[in-house]
Amino acid sequence: MKAKRPSYPFVPKSANWLIAGQFWALPLSGGTFGCARVIEVPRYENRVSRMMFLAGVLDWHGPALPTAEAIAGARCLEQGEAHIRAITRTGGKILGIRDLAADRIEPWLFRGAEFWRNSRVSRGLVPIRSQTPDDDNLPVLSTWGIDYPRFIAESHFGQDKG
Repeated sequence: MKAKRPSYPFVPKSANWLIAGQFWALPLSGGTFGCARVIEVPRYENRVSRMMFLAGVLDWHGPALPTAEAIAGARCLEQGEAHIRAITRTGGKILGIRDLAADRIEPWLFRGAEFWRNSRVSRGLVPIRSQTPDDDNLPVLSTWGIDYPRFIAESHFGQDKG
């Protein structure tokens, strides 16, 4: 049985409702908007993480809510692990979906915070190998606070830089 695609906009209740490529608005100071996207929804043994996903904040800013056409070609400024409330308490709802491949967006390579024997390199949220000293140039996979996506966009585009 094929899964039913959601109709937009909608307020997600959990990460089970998320699909890579979906996007939401980030309200900024001055009445403008940034945009964030769902980059990856982790799947563990055929189960979706109930509340966490990989998010990306786009290099996009506009006077109106983002649309699939408006965000075309926008790259990610940052990616990180986010809680579903990063959507519901900032932009409020998923506005639509746009294929990540069309914008050449994929989960980034990340490293662990320390060089411990059990540190891993991951592509997005999926561990792919053990970490080595050569991986020091990779960004550390961080877990974002609920308002962090809006903070990233605000620091790039907003009038209130503080």
